[in-house]
Amino acid sequence: MTTEIEVTYQSRKSPEYAHIEWLELNADGILHECAIMNRDRNGNVLFFKTNDLDEIDKRRLAGILMDRNAKSFALWDLCAQKTLGNGMNALAYFHQLVRQLTPNGKVIDPRVGQIGGLTGTKTITPAKTEKAAK
Repeated sequence: MTTEIEVTYQSRKSPEYAHIEWLELNADGILHECAIMNRDRNGNVLFFKTNDLDEIDKRRLAGILMDRNAKSFALWDLCAQKTLGNGMNALAYFHQLVRQLTPNGKVIDPRVGQIGGLTGTKTITPAKTEKAAK
């Protein structure tokens, strides 16, 4: 069962690279190029801005994005399997930059005890009891 989660921000996928999207991060209509590490079932997006990277790190990321398995696995998984030229694991290296975008467009730090969840209302129908059925 797949359900579509409604989000309040704009996004566009990169035509060139898997795991690169342009995301609206500040509810201002400006889209930022981001590497998408993972999406969870609640609609949260774990990402980092590619503009935060220097040229060496951009080349490292491009090498991961051009891997033959890039379209088959989440970037999180690809990074976990890659050792960078400096000897560090790519996931450990890029994880320090990761932020979380919630479905309602809020950007939070995923390491400080917050989680993003679905917002909105649900209609709850009370259960029928024997008295109410009579």
